[in-house]
Amino acid sequence: MATREYTLSVLERLHGKTSEDVVRKFNDDNAGISCMLKYLQEVGKPVSAGEISRHMHVSTARISVLLKKMSERNFIIRGNSSEDARRLMISLSEKGKAECLRRKEEMIDIFSRIIDEIGEERMEEFISISQDIKKVVNEEIKKLPTD
Repeated sequence: MATREYTLSVLERLHGKTSEDVVRKFNDDNAGISCMLKYLQEVGKPVSAGEISRHMHVSTARISVLLKKMSERNFIIRGNSSEDARRLMISLSEKGKAECLRRKEEMIDIFSRIIDEIGEERMEEFISISQDIKKVVNEEIKKLPTD
């Protein structure tokens, strides 16, 4: 069984490797916008703020703030529901679709550099270990009492 000291060492090394520059680049707003862009792209049709809120597990107030910022950047189109004119529907604009593609290509470039740096064999080992960890975590979560 892992000792407490070793476990703390692993956690410290995992958390300690996060660059402050990366954290600043991917701040809450940027991360929220990225998640919302990805969701809107995957859905591929207009959705309400409530649907976005439920999918992302955040308040509608937080979604409203993100929608305002996305609207300022012309990433989204707002329109009324064909079924209920009082209901606001959100979809990606052409600029929003282009931003999704740009961000995807940026992530591909980043991960290509990572793979080049550490090698494919170590990347496959990392993925395998990550999947094993995820499996154990999911099993442990199932054992936790529910409220």
